[in-house]
Amino acid sequence: MPTSNPYPILIGNNVLYPLCLRDGGVLLIDAGPDIPVTRDREESWTSLEVQLSQVGIKTEDIRIVLITHAHLDHAGLAYRWASEGAAIVGGAADLGAIQRGQESRDIQRAHQITDLRRHGCPEKLMQQIQSHRSEIALKWKPCPSSAIGPAAKNYQLTKGRTLQIIDAPGHTPGNIVAYIPESGELFSGDTILPTTIPTPGMHYPDATESNMEPQRWPSLPPFIKSVNRIRELDIDLILPGHGDLVDDPARLFERFKKHHSRRSRRIREEINEEPLNAYTIARRMFPRLPSRRLVQAITEVLGHLDLLQALGEIEEFHGSNGELQYRTY
Repeated sequence: MPTSNPYPILIGNNVLYPLCLRDGGVLLIDAGPDIPVTRDREESWTSLEVQLSQVGIKTEDIRIVLITHAHLDHAGLAYRWASEGAAIVGGAADLGAIQRGQESRDIQRAHQITDLRRHGCPEKLMQQIQSHRSEIALKWKPCPSSAIGPAAKNYQLTKGRTLQIIDAPGHTPGNIVAYIPESGELFSGDTILPTTIPTPGMHYPDATESNMEPQRWPSLPPFIKSVNRIRELDIDLILPGHGDLVDDPARLFERFKKHHSRRSRRIREEINEEPLNAYTIARRMFPRLPSRRLVQAITEVLGHLDLLQALGEIEEFHGSNGELQYRTY
C-alpha cells in the first residue's frame, strides 16, 4: 500500500483514505456512505472490499475509522465498521450524531424547518423541500456507543510519520481535519474542497426529542477561524473528502477567503437598503436558483448574518409578522 500519497477509496462521490499504523492494522479516514443497491450501483460495502483488496487490505485490517464530521455520507457506514471490530472515533461534539444516525438527522431537520419558517421561507417552499429530502436514498443506521470514542490527538503511522488530529469546528460542531507534518498532507474532509466552497450548515447541538427549542449554533464564524488556523500549517497536498487531490493548497485557501469576503459584503449591502429576512436576501442574491437548492443558499446567508452580527455590524429583530429580520446599526 502506498505510504506517501494514500490510495483513495471511492464510494459514490466520497473519498476515503487508508493509512497504515506503525503498530499494525490500518486507520481509515471516514467510514463512507451506506448506499443502497440499484440497477447501476453496487452495494457500497462490496465496493469497499474490492478496492481495499487491490492494495492488500482486508476489511478486518481496519482498526480505527476516523470520522471527519457527522454527515451521513461520511459516517453512514460507521455501524458496519463497528461490527467488524473497528474503533469509531471523531470530534467530541459529533459523537452523539454518529451514535444516533438517522434519528439525529431527523431531529436536526425538524428544527431546521422550524427555523427556516422563522426566517421568512414560505410554506409552499417548505413543502417542496420536505418532499425532495424524503427522496434521499442514503441510509444512516445507529452505531453502538461501545464502539465510539473521541479521536486521539495523534496516531503513529508507518515510516516515522504522525497523523495529527486538528479540531476544526464549522462544517459541523465536531468537525476535524487530519495532518501529516512530515509529508505536508492534509486530509480535509469537507472543510476545504477542490471544486466548491462548503456551506457552514444549520446546527442545533443541544437538540433532542424533549428539547423543542434548541439554539441554532452560529457556525460560519468558527468555520472561518478554523480555516485560517489550518492555512498556517505547512501544507503541500490536500486530500479532500470529495474530488481530486490538490497540490496547490494556497489557491483553495485564497478562494475560500475571497468567497466569504465578497458574500458578506454583498449581504451587508442588501441590508443597508432596508431590513430583510434571510429568505428574501437569498432570493435576491440567487434569483434563478431552483427551490431544491435554495435551502443551501439560505443556510450560507444565515452564516454571513451570524458573522456580521459577531462583528457588530448588524442586528437581528422580529418584524411585524413575527419573522426574524436584520438591519444595520
